Amino acid sequence: MEAYRYPEYYDIAFAVADVAREVDFFEAAIHRFSRTPVDRVFEIACGNAPYLAEWQRRGYRYCGLDLSPAMLDAARARAARLGSVDLAYVLLGSIYVSSNREFLRHLDRVADVLVPGGLYLLDSVVWFEILSDYRRSWTRRRGGITVRMSYRAELIDAIAQTYHECVTLNVDDHGAVHKIEGRVPTKIFFPQEFLCLVETSRHFEFVGWFNDFDLAAPVTPKGRHTAILRRRPQG
Repeated sequence: MEAYRYPEYYDIAFAVADVAREVDFFEAAIHRFSRTPVDRVFEIACGNAPYLAEWQRRGYRYCGLDLSPAMLDAARARAARLGSVDLAYVLLGSIYVSSNREFLRHLDRVADVLVPGGLYLLDSVVWFEILSDYRRSWTRRRGGITVRMSYRAELIDAIAQTYHECVTLNVDDHGAVHKIEGRVPTKIFFPQEFLCLVETSRHFEFVGWFNDFDLAAPVTPKGRHTAILRRRPQG
């Protein structure tokens, strides 16, 4: 996506409102559901790694993976060979696959690096509002830079459940105006389909859905949903 080439603007547009609260949720999920001690966490599609400092502050070892060189440079991260990790997560639906088969291969790869009993948390991957047009927009400012962000889902193939994730950043950087656009193809996952795929994978068991980074919040169609999976014992 073109927006990933501009980490500073992307960070303003998608700034995490409360990193500590979200990591609190991850830790609460660890304490309640993980069957292995957690020392090393793995963020898939980490971008510029906004969670890195908070994980390190709490004594965890953090590893981030991303396809964008600009994002990795901004995060001072390096793509390296991975050992086993105790917790894996992906945020903002950043799994860009084109089919159920490809998603199953993704689960295979995550299972390869996640210890048995470890958790995989997937944020905003499943569509709960079946009839929504999935349009969002907001404006954020930081240090004299204004970023107006708009998002829409543009259907590609209703049978394949594929769509373009379209993001536009209208930037005013101290009077210099930029328009940054990106279109990335990906796939829609619906709740029952997702559950069937998890069962088919045989590597994971489904723990539950949770709303808005709160283990006690009831699951409703609206909100920001996190699915929690747990790595099955090997064998």
